[in-house]
Amino acid sequence: MDTGQDLYQRLNEGMKSERFHAFEANLEKNLPFIEKHGGLRDISSRFAGRHVIIAGAGTSLAAGMGHLKKFWQRQELVIIAVDMALKPLVDRGIFPDYVVSCETTPVDFFSEVPTEKMHLLAFSCIYNGYLRNWDGPVSFYNWQMEGDDYGRLWERAGHDLGFVATGSIVTTQAAAIALGGAPASLLLMGNDLAFRDRFYGPGTCREAALRSGTTRLVPDEAREYNSIRRAREFEIYRDGQKYYTNSQFLAAKSWLEELFRGISLPVYDISDPGCSGTVVVKTSPGEYFSQFQQKRRRKR
Repeated sequence: MDTGQDLYQRLNEGMKSERFHAFEANLEKNLPFIEKHGGLRDISSRFAGRHVIIAGAGTSLAAGMGHLKKFWQRQELVIIAVDMALKPLVDRGIFPDYVVSCETTPVDFFSEVPTEKMHLLAFSCIYNGYLRNWDGPVSFYNWQMEGDDYGRLWERAGHDLGFVATGSIVTTQAAAIALGGAPASLLLMGNDLAFRDRFYGPGTCREAALRSGTTRLVPDEAREYNSIRRAREFEIYRDGQKYYTNSQFLAAKSWLEELFRGISLPVYDISDPGCSGTVVVKTSPGEYFSQFQQKRRRKR
């Protein structure tokens, strides 16, 4: 099996060869938005002393949705959603404080979602269409990647935006941003990093895209099975259960576990399977949210 470093290098090289032209083209279109909104300078202080929840788009997100619905407006909580998780959350009446996206190609994350009260944390080379349709505040960041080509991008975008470690997926970028603000704790939910019979949770735009291609000869189940089968690069065993994962998720899992080993604040995980219990506190939605049962201060 590849080491974490091998995976990072292979993924970064592949991403650069496939998408670097898109990075450059997107950035040129994004420069007016970057000039208007700026970077991460004031963001980290907003997490200080608060309990940060990162909501991913894995299938286990649904298991904690009821508890999140009850408590998401508590003042001591900060909710960060990855782009793919936004629609399922909003459909349940949950509006995260922040949404993180580094997607450089058009994906239907935000259409028909009211965004004026949410804050977008955006990679400087994000697909420009997201910015044109986003009504709330935006803060930009660069990736913490080196090399002459990337250096030219960051010079153009502006070094003062701030740099965020990529860790291969948007969840890892959300964690890096959150931990830079000295939160009281961190919770991962829906950040499964592996899968069995479904790749993304219900209500995501990926699920909708699968359904839109359904025909009598190729039903939902067949399209879902085919997409999962193509992504089965590695196997993970947890508590007697077998899961599958791909290079990108496996690299992110390795990156997150290494990060969590080096910090002192508590990190909780209600994802399935998520990170290893050796570096996070594996818990249930009920157990985690019970600590806020007696606290009544709501966000303004």
